[in-house]
Amino acid sequence: MISLKEVMEEVASKVGEVQFKGLMLKEARIKNGAGKMPEDILGWDYLFRTDKGVCYSYYAAQAPLIGMTQPSPLPCPLGIQPFDSYEIDFKKAIEILNSINCGDVFVAMTLSWPLTPECTEPYWHIRTTLGNDIVIGANSGKVDCNTV
Repeated sequence: MISLKEVMEEVASKVGEVQFKGLMLKEARIKNGAGKMPEDILGWDYLFRTDKGVCYSYYAAQAPLIGMTQPSPLPCPLGIQPFDSYEIDFKKAIEILNSINCGDVFVAMTLSWPLTPECTEPYWHIRTTLGNDIVIGANSGKVDCNTV
């Protein structure tokens, strides 16, 4: 299980006296706008929600790159809920993408948990160069491929 506790503590130390409730959104920045492998992810734009309902956004580079922007407050988006752990990391999600017949070059990758009763876990949302949207359960690994 991937715990976000350490990440939330690191961000809280940079912001000050803030207690984070969970991750709202994690969005990849992809090398040259398209990728095939985990190494094509340059870093992540994170959006965390505090226990007081304020969201903070920042960018953090993906290792081996280093660097992080200062977290800044902004309004929380509607339609997604915070979560504090998940099972399937982005490397495994890309591995799953490469094992199905929905396209292998991704141009967008996000992690969020939609605020609807039928969504029982966070989901990786991956868009391919073919225009396909792949949804992978971040706990179950269950795949749904919606072709255009």
